[in-house]
Amino acid sequence: MQIKNPIFLLFIILCFLGYSQDDINFKAFGHMPQVVSNHLHVNLNAAESQQVRFQYLDTIAQIYLKSGHADSLMHYGQLIKSEAFYKDSTFQNIKNIRLRALYFEGVAAQKMGLFDEAIKSYILGIEQSTSENNIQNYLKLQLAETYLNKGEFQKSQALLEELPQTKNDQDFYLRNIIVKSLYLVLNEEYDLAEAMIDNALSENFLSNFPKEKLQLQLNLSEIELRQGNFNTLINNTESIKVAALNEGFYDLFIEATLKLGYAYAMLKNYDVSEMALSTAYINTIQWNRLELQQKVISALVKLYNVKGDFKNAYSLMTQYQSVSHEIAEKQNQRLVKDLEVKYETLKKEKEIDLLQEDQIKQEAEIKRQSTIKYAFLIGFIVILIPVILLLIVYYQKLQTQSLLNKQQEAINQQEVKTLLQSQELELAKNAIAVQSKERDRIARELHDSIGGNLAGIKLKMNSLGDHQPEFRQILNQLDDTYNQVREISHSLIPKEFETNAFTDLVKNYIQNISEDASVDLRFDAYPKDVVNSIAVPLQVTLFNIVKELITNALKHAKAEEVNIQLTTLPEEKSIELIYEDDGIGFDLNSNSKGIGLNNIETRVSEFNGTISINTAENRGTVISISLPQT
Repeated sequence: MQIKNPIFLLFIILCFLGYSQDDINFKAFGHMPQVVSNHLHVNLNAAESQQVRFQYLDTIAQIYLKSGHADSLMHYGQLIKSEAFYKDSTFQNIKNIRLRALYFEGVAAQKMGLFDEAIKSYILGIEQSTSENNIQNYLKLQLAETYLNKGEFQKSQALLEELPQTKNDQDFYLRNIIVKSLYLVLNEEYDLAEAMIDNALSENFLSNFPKEKLQLQLNLSEIELRQGNFNTLINNTESIKVAALNEGFYDLFIEATLKLGYAYAMLKNYDVSEMALSTAYINTIQWNRLELQQKVISALVKLYNVKGDFKNAYSLMTQYQSVSHEIAEKQNQRLVKDLEVKYETLKKEKEIDLLQEDQIKQEAEIKRQSTIKYAFLIGFIVILIPVILLLIVYYQKLQTQSLLNKQQEAINQQEVKTLLQSQELELAKNAIAVQSKERDRIARELHDSIGGNLAGIKLKMNSLGDHQPEFRQILNQLDDTYNQVREISHSLIPKEFETNAFTDLVKNYIQNISEDASVDLRFDAYPKDVVNSIAVPLQVTLFNIVKELITNALKHAKAEEVNIQLTTLPEEKSIELIYEDDGIGFDLNSNSKGIGLNNIETRVSEFNGTISINTAENRGTVISISLPQT
C-alpha cells in the first residue's frame, strides 16, 4: 500500500523518534507484537493426530482473538475451516470445530472491515448450529455487532432482542452488554447505555474478564465524546490505553488512541491530536485493521482541514479511497479463494471417485478368480469333511471313555478316602466322648467315694483324740491326702466354670482381648439365664470354640468388627452359636482349612453337633454352630 509523502515522513519520525508534549506519550509499533509462544507452533507442526492439531489451532486462534491480530486470526480461522470442512475427518466433535472456525473467520473479517464476508461466515455458522450449541448465541451477537458497524440498526436490534439476558454464562453476558450499550450509544440513548454499563462494571466477577471491562469503559468514553466531555474522556481513556497495552489487547489500544485523538482535536490541541491519530494509523497499517484505518484517515482529514493543511487532507482522502477499494478487493479475493478451495475439493473428490471405480473393477476381477478357486476348494472340502467327522467322532469316543475311566477311578479313591476319614472321625469322636465321660466319672468317684471316705475317717479320728504321739502326724497326712483328692477332682473340671456364670466368663475374656486389639468384638447371649444353666462340659466346649474363633479372626481375618451370638432353642433342645466378621474371608474349596477350623470341627463333632461355614475371598465369614443340650 503506497502512502503519500507528507504522511509517510510523519509516520517515520513518530516511529523512530517518538513524540512528547505535556507529558503525553503515544506508542507506534514498528512490528507486530508477538503474542503466541514458539512452542505452540512447534507442537502444532509435530501433532500426530487431527484431534491434537485442532486443539493447538484453536488455542492459537483464541490468543490472536484476545490480542486483536486480525490477519493472524483470519489465517488460523481459515486453517481450521479448511481442515474441518474440506478434509475427511473422523473427529467426533467436528461440528463444534466447524462452528468455531466460522466464528474466528467472521471476527477476523469484521476487524479487517470486510463486513459482508463476516456476515456470510456468521450466517453460515448460525444455519449449521442447533439450540444445543452454545456458540450459536456468540455468532448471533457478532452478527448484530457487524450490522451496527454497517449502520443497519434494525437488523442489529432484531438479533439483540433474541439473545438471552441471564448471567449463567458470564462471558457472554458481558459481551452482550458491550454490543447492546454500543447500540444504545449509536441511537443517542446515552443515559440508558450508561446505566447498563455501570451495572455491568459493578459485577463482582468482572475482574475475571479484563478485556471486556476495558471494552465497557471504552463505550463510556464514546458517550463522553458524543456529549462533549473531552477532559473527562482524556483522563479515563488514557488509563484504558495503558491497561490495554500492558494486557496485550492491541485492538483496544488502537481504539483508545483513536478516541484520544478525537478528544484533543475537539479541544483544539491539534498537535497532540495529530500525534495520537498518526500513531494509531501506523498501528492499523501494521496490523491490517482496515476498518480502523478508515476511521483514523477520516479523523485526520478533518484535522488537516481545520489546520488548513489541504494538501495532506487531499492525500489522505486519496488514501481513504484506496483503503475502501482494498476492502472490496479483499472481499472479492477471499470469495474467489473460497470458491477455488471448493473447486479443488470437488476435483479431488472426482479423482477419488475414478480411482474407486478402477479399484471396484479390479476387486470384481479378483473376486471372480477367487470364486473359481473357492469352488474347487469347496468340492475338496465336501469330500474331506465326512472323513474328518468320522475321525473326530471316533477320537471323541476314545477321549470320553478315557475320561469316564479317570472319573470313576477318582470317585472310587474319593469314596475310600471319605470312608477312612469317616472312620477316623468316628473313632476320634468315640475316643473323645469316652475320655470325657471317663474324666467325669473319675472326678465324681474321687469327689464322692474316695473323698467321702477320707472325710468320714477324718471325723472319726478327730473324735478319738490324740493319745498317741504318732496320731497327730497320721491325721495331718490324712488331711493332705483329702485335699489332694479334692484338687484332682476339681482339676478335671475347670474351677472358673463352677464359681462364675458362663456368659460372664466369655465377656471377661473378650474384654481382655479387646484391650490389646483394634477389632471391635461383640458378644450377646439370649436368654442369659438359660445359657448359664447348660451343662458344664458343654460350657467348656463352647468357651474353647469362642476362643478359637476369636484367635482366627485376630490372626487371619483382618476384620474390623466381629459379632458372636449364643441362643438356645427349647423346641430343638439345642444351643446355637453364630459367628460373623467383615474380614477378608477365605476359599472354602482350599485343601487346607487350618488347625483352628479343624479344632472347632472336632469339638463340635464330640457333641454330635453341626457346623456351617459361609465365606468367600474378600467377603467376610459367617459360621453357624448347633450343639444339642442332651
